[in-house]
Order: sequence, then C-alpha cells, then structure tokens
Amino acid sequence: MSVVNQSFVQDVDAVLSAQWNVGTNTKADAAAGIATIGDDGDLRFLLTRVAVSGQGVLGSAAVDIPDGDYALRVDEVAFPVGAIAHRHTHTGSGWRHLVNGDLRIEAEHDTTVMHAGDSWFEPAGSPVRAVALQTSGVTRFVRCMVIPANFVGVSTFQLHDPADAALPRLQMTHRHFDHLVQVDAG
Repeated sequence: MSVVNQSFVQDVDAVLSAQWNVGTNTKADAAAGIATIGDDGDLRFLLTRVAVSGQGVLGSAAVDIPDGDYALRVDEVAFPVGAIAHRHTHTGSGWRHLVNGDLRIEAEHDTTVMHAGDSWFEPAGSPVRAVALQTSGVTRFVRCMVIPANFVGVSTFQLHDPADAALPRLQMTHRHFDHLVQVDAG
C-alpha cells in the first residue's frame, strides 16, 4: 500500500485506489475533506501488488491482505487541544497522513513527532499512542487501512490497556467509507 500526492503521475496497476480531497472544515466535530474510491485526489492511497517509488510517493509498505473478503477503510481522526489516543492497536494495517498540526507518535520501538504533511505506516496489531502537540486549533490525520470484512462498519480500535478506558477520549473519528472487496473463490 502506498500514499501519494498530486505530483505522482506513474501508471501503476492498483488493485484499489482511494482518494481524499481537502475540504473547508477546520473544526474537530466534522471531516475536513471528502474521500471516495478513485485516483485523482489531493491525497491518494494505492493498494498495489508491488511497492511504488519516485516523485510524489509519501510512503510505501507491504500490507497483509486478509484471506477472503476484506475492505478498504478511509477515515479521519481529529485531535482538539489536549487530546491523546491512549496506547492502542488496530485490526488493519495502513497509512496515515497528517493534514494539520503536530502529533507525537509513540510506537513500540520509537517516538516520532509528525508535522503537517508527514505520513507514517502502522502495521495491524502494533501498539501506538498519539499525543496532539498543538496549543490551538485541531490536529488531524487521514487514514487508509486494509481491514477484514467482518470489521465493515465496526471500529478497529482496541485499547492496549483496558484501564485506559477510564481516561478521557477527546479525539474524534470521522469515517468516510468502508469499501468491501469480495474475493472470487474461483
């Protein structure tokens, strides 16, 4: 799976492509853009059989595609000032792209501060904690994951420590779509 911007012009054989276009919303309570299946957006997520590289590629990594049916999910996560996504995992692997603000990502083996325009990959089942660093406005990222079909319409978010469920959860997730891909048995 790869995340690319508008300067990516290669002809690739994508299994599936999702696009996200910047909108006008700047508040945390609604999506900041519009996502659809397609390949002509401000930001694109390409599910390909081989890694892509070159101009416009913001990141590319191998993604485990579940056996049988699966879905491509595109959503946005908005962090108002003070928001923390406590250590958690997701059922699906995928790319994130920071649209606004600064976000500290505390992964299993390192900590990185992401700035608007940065992209990062999170493998399925890999614990991560995210802390919004801005003092005003909203920090927001767009995410595209490959998820098992049984998670269509269901959150993939799983707290790593159940005790964290008692902590405040200020971030808001805005799901654009789950696009089901049915695998032909023959």
